[in-house]
Amino acid sequence: MKPTTLKEKMLLHIDPTTRKSKHMNHKEKMLLWVDRLGLIVIHAEIRPYGKGTRRYMIGRNVEVPEKLHKLPSGKWQHTKGVQEWLTPEPIDANEVEAWLKNYEKSHYHGEPPVVK
Repeated sequence: MKPTTLKEKMLLHIDPTTRKSKHMNHKEKMLLWVDRLGLIVIHAEIRPYGKGTRRYMIGRNVEVPEKLHKLPSGKWQHTKGVQEWLTPEPIDANEVEAWLKNYEKSHYHGEPPVVK
């Protein structure tokens, strides 16, 4: 079954390890939305672990981290870059969804940005 609407396309994700499409959970949809808006996010769970315990901080890169040099393991070491945090304190998933809708509406006039 091929997705036809934008909503269906957002709900399906191609898993790079299996090359099969799968339905995304709420966290995956939020992270895709943040990425599409060109923002960055840090998320963590707080105790007691379970439903409703994930908190998010949303920001943007003022200066993007750059590659410094290659480590002996073959991985790259990067600079720290400069980040600007747009949410003053960690917020839960429902607040993130409302915040992203408001951000998208105010910065993109309700139209999602074009992904290249």
